[in-house]
Order: sequence, then C-alpha cells, then structure tokens
Amino acid sequence: MKADFHMHSCFSDGSETIMQIFFIAKERGLKAAAITDHDTILGMKEEEKASKKYCIPYIPAAEFTAAEKRMKFHVLGYGIDPENPELLRYSNCFLEQMNERSRLQIRKMQRDGIEIEEKEFFEKAGGGPLYRAKLLGVLADHGILKREEIMESLHSYFGKGAPYEEEDRFHYRSFYEVCTMIKEAGGNVVLAHPGKIKRKDVQLYHALLREECLDGVEVYHHDNPEDVRAELLAVAGDRHLMVTGGSDYHGIYMKKPVLPGAEELPEEMAEGLKHLLSGKRTNSFDSTFV
Repeated sequence: MKADFHMHSCFSDGSETIMQIFFIAKERGLKAAAITDHDTILGMKEEEKASKKYCIPYIPAAEFTAAEKRMKFHVLGYGIDPENPELLRYSNCFLEQMNERSRLQIRKMQRDGIEIEEKEFFEKAGGGPLYRAKLLGVLADHGILKREEIMESLHSYFGKGAPYEEEDRFHYRSFYEVCTMIKEAGGNVVLAHPGKIKRKDVQLYHALLREECLDGVEVYHHDNPEDVRAELLAVAGDRHLMVTGGSDYHGIYMKKPVLPGAEELPEEMAEGLKHLLSGKRTNSFDSTFV
C-alpha cells in the first residue's frame, strides 16, 4: 500500500514545508498520509489545505516526547483533535522554549564571529521550533559547512562540551501523562519505533508494551529490525493493537535520507487505520485504500 503515516515537516525538525511533502507524496502515488511533527499540532491547518489540494486523505497526528528513567522516547498520537486547547497550549509552550534555547545558541555563534542575523535563522524555522539541524542548515547556506555534513556535525556543534551546547529546559511529560494528553484530545496512543527503545533499555521496552493505555505499535519503521517487527506483530495480535508505520521522513535532516513512502506498508494495515482518516475525497476511496 502506498501510504506514509510518519513524516516530519518544518513545523518540527524536518526541512520541507507540509505543502512540499504532500507534493512529493502525490508524485510518489501515496494514497494516505500523516504528518507527525514533534511535540506540536501547529501545522495541522496547513496539512488540511495540502490534503485538499493534492487529494490525499490524512490522519491528524503528532509525535510526542515522553521521559522515563532519565530517558526520552517517542509516542505517536493518531486521530487527535487539531483544536484541542491543551495540545495547542503544549505546542505553543514547546515552540517558545525551543526558540529561547536557539536564541542563546545563536548569540554564542555570533560572539564567535559567525556574522549571521538572528532573523535569518528564524526564517529557516518555517513556523516551527528552530531545531539544531535548522541552525546548521543556515550555516550550510553560508558555506560554513556542507549540506551533507549537517547531521554528522550536530554533536560537534551542540553536543556535550561543544561550543554551542545549551541545555534543553523543556519539561517533558511521563509516558502516562503523554498518553492522557493524547486520549483527552480524542487520539490513539501508538509507541513510536520501539526498536530504538529496546536497544537503549530492554526492560522499559517490555514494560511499555504491557501498558494498558497503549492502542498500537509502530511496526514498519527502519529502526525496527526483522526480529523486533515479528515480536511487535505478535504483541499486536495478542492485544488487538493497531499496527502503523512510515518512513520517518525529515527531508535533508536525516543521516540516511529517504523519501515519503519509502517504507513499504502491507495492505492489511489499512483496515485498522482508515477510520482515522480526514479529507476523504469520494466514497470509492475505501476500495482503493484496502
């Protein structure tokens, strides 16, 4: 099935606008999509416009950061309300605090002789938080580093002990709190790329898969090896959980760039997700989706 339910735009840490992503999706023959920007729903009105323009139904979604045992991991919320007051408040708070950190980093750069105005950096943000990769994207525009070096340079610019290191002071919520926020916004809780969690903390991985508030698991993701995919499918079958997947597209801000729709999704995934779609164009869509 040609669809992608995990992509990121410039409203979070992606390099492309939502309209650009839907254009690429149309060119690649995608039948459905979801922009899952990090810790924000501020791009959803633009997603609705893009869906209408390119006739691609979408699932209103976001990817939230949870913190447990001093480790951060991600939780996808599918079918959330774009007008939910708490999600809007959370999104605006995240935007404000991320941008304040970026201002401190820009000032450090300027003190080091990087003569680029703050305004130019924020223009690169495209309406979303000014993530570190976007800061380096501006440096690449000025020839200070190569575009293909952006992701591998993050640590040397912003990592522990790096010249432009600045602590992330945003208060990330616990898994339970994130689940509550998603569900109160009418959404479904899906554990994002669980293979990443398993590599870092196998006990946390198994504990999360047992959580009652879980509605689904992201199986089809490049960070899930085949054995993890098989394990997740077994858990989903036993617990009657939704199965999701996608490319995790970030435009140029990826160590190994891929295009929307790069992750091949099986036909049977559609039946469990089509009820979440917004922007269906015709009743005949169901027959082409499944």
